Amino acid sequence: MNNITSKNNSQSSFVILIFTLELNPIFIYIIRPRLNFILILLLSLLSHINYLSAQSNSFSSALKSKKEFIYGIDNRRTHIKDHNALIYGAYLGIGFGGRVKFKFGISGTPFEKGKFVDAQGHIKRNRLIFGTIGEEYDFYIKNKFRLTSYVQFGAGYNYYRIIDSLDTEKSKGSNLILPLELGIHANYDVLPWLRAKLGGGWRFVFPDYSSDLSGYYIKIGFSVNTRLLMAKYRSCRENRKAERLSFSL
Repeated sequence: MNNITSKNNSQSSFVILIFTLELNPIFIYIIRPRLNFILILLLSLLSHINYLSAQSNSFSSALKSKKEFIYGIDNRRTHIKDHNALIYGAYLGIGFGGRVKFKFGISGTPFEKGKFVDAQGHIKRNRLIFGTIGEEYDFYIKNKFRLTSYVQFGAGYNYYRIIDSLDTEKSKGSNLILPLELGIHANYDVLPWLRAKLGGGWRFVFPDYSSDLSGYYIKIGFSVNTRLLMAKYRSCRENRKAERLSFSL
């Protein structure tokens, strides 16, 4: 596998989501969350095992690379009980060699989401907020293309309200949530400082009384390496100054 060049070593980036995709609700109903958990977990483990068996020192060698401070926005499109939703997120962390990232962040839905309706016609609306710790690993790299495994665990609360059909509040409260997100993302370096991203996975929410908040997530967008972009900008400015000075002489 090709080694990562120095231009990819800096991983400060942010993700801008620009599209929305939606899975068929019948498909989600048929595929039970526990079965999805098993399948996606196996796929994630196999992707690591197959790659590590081919080149077992890749991950450890990346951890020996130069450390760097990383930060970014981690928004993802999702679906919460008949409602399209956007989980907003931001993170700080440490990157290693441009291919391993350990992240600490916060995520949530600032707007109430979900259409949970009980037998009396009461609606449960949900507002999530949770802290996160995650890992991203570029397990396959070929020229400008790379595949990334995504694992993120969180802990927080679902602040809910139960209202009737007239929007009158019947009760409110909060429940513990422990979300686990597993996925695989594909990336392509459009420019040295601009990377296109496409990926998805599944969000499992524990304990059992919060499992109805589980669902898929999708990421489609671009990340900008701000350090490389600023370095490119400064280089262009210096070149223009040198050209003007040469012309004046």
